[in-house]
Amino acid sequence: MARTTREKTNTGIRFACLCPCMTGLAKTTRLRLSPATYFMNRRSLPTLLFGFAFLALTVFRSQAAPLAENETLKLPSGRTAKILSVSKVEYSKGVMALMVRYQTTLSVNERKALSQEVDDVWKFAQKDVERYGYNEAIISSNEIPRGVFITTNHVLNFIFEKGADGKWTRLNRADFMAAQ
Repeated sequence: MARTTREKTNTGIRFACLCPCMTGLAKTTRLRLSPATYFMNRRSLPTLLFGFAFLALTVFRSQAAPLAENETLKLPSGRTAKILSVSKVEYSKGVMALMVRYQTTLSVNERKALSQEVDDVWKFAQKDVERYGYNEAIISSNEIPRGVFITTNHVLNFIFEKGADGKWTRLNRADFMAAQ
């Protein structure tokens, strides 16, 4: 006849059956899992895969697409800028530069606000300028055209130049005119 014992342990009460027919089952060892099965059972594998997918998407996103015509940029200041064109131009004694023309809602008379907006647009354009290998760039701010049959608008150009140290600086009007 089988005899049942009861032991009290720190994890609770344990029952053991001392029957000769059941001793074979009681001596079996724990099932060993492969590392892959172990990860899947612990739900580490889905987390790991999600982490790799996030990393891959972040890398692809950091390599932003080039600026395109009619693209609207959301600037860090909260304003928007519509890209009118991106083209290479030659100016002043054969210097090649990338020119980015964009439309602004500001007037060219609002110099301080326009200057800040150009710096924000430059953050987007700088990647393209460096990608194409230029050392000069022109950011052209274009007012919204006014008029019905005959339209007019004002344009203000800002020139950026890459120094020997690799840093970009924006030339002010006096520096540019002196270089000519």
